[in-house]
Amino acid sequence: MLSGLEARGGLWRQGCLVADMVRLEEVLFSLPLAYAGAMLGTRGWPAAHVVFWITAAVAGGKVGGMALNRLIDREVDAANPATAGRHLPAGLVAPRAALVIGVAGLALVALAAFALNPLCALLLPPVLGLLVVYSFTKRWGWGCHFALAALGFFLPFSGWIAVTGRLTLGPILFGLASGIWYVGFDSLYALRDVAFDRGHGLHSLPADLGVPATLWIARAAHVLFLATLVVFARLQGLPWPFWAAVAVAGASLLLQHRAVTRALVPVGFARFNTVVSFALLSGTALSVAVGLSALHGG
Repeated sequence: MLSGLEARGGLWRQGCLVADMVRLEEVLFSLPLAYAGAMLGTRGWPAAHVVFWITAAVAGGKVGGMALNRLIDREVDAANPATAGRHLPAGLVAPRAALVIGVAGLALVALAAFALNPLCALLLPPVLGLLVVYSFTKRWGWGCHFALAALGFFLPFSGWIAVTGRLTLGPILFGLASGIWYVGFDSLYALRDVAFDRGHGLHSLPADLGVPATLWIARAAHVLFLATLVVFARLQGLPWPFWAAVAVAGASLLLQHRAVTRALVPVGFARFNTVVSFALLSGTALSVAVGLSALHGG
């Protein structure tokens, strides 16, 4: 009996380690934009089965992509004092387990895409390609931030086309805004590793262009993000809750930049981005509640 309990305890511990390795909480950070895209595409509440497959796609992409990232970067992480304690370098999770989780996550993305509609299936190759290639991009140049931005683009974009099955200006603009936002906050996040990256031949905006230039690029990206949301909201004829969400997002980003100016990548940095994500979801949901379905949009 005791050995059975120990076995279950060991499995539970391994499960917790894997969940921590792939940063399962980031699925919750990513889902709001995908859900917002689906609501705007529907001009109302998406069907339950569509929400299920959108959730499966985002979860599979985040978990699979993160597992492959940890696997591909395990030697780099081992050399960096800030990341040497991560699960693979520390031997807490086996590389084979990370590979299995990565492949399973990508397989779930593929299954969800085919379950949704032909357009989602058609766009599957670039999404899967980005999920794999992204982890190598820091070795090639500071364009790594734009590779991640491309994945950010697909969050609201894919949620939108999942319910419509067609390509229009609306999902492109919403996805573009999301991608620009990713460029801004990922550039700021890279500030913490600037010395290590320079010393080990890795690339990022701060490592290649310097910290002051990166701060200005991030500010410009976030201003452009908000401007794109304004254009998007006007073209879509969105009601006041969405505009309020844009204002909350802008305030959160302003606080983020003030915090970064005082201490590069301070504790709680990710919370500002979580506020942006959930503000846009809340603004979209409230827009639906006040009658978004009666408006015209594409």
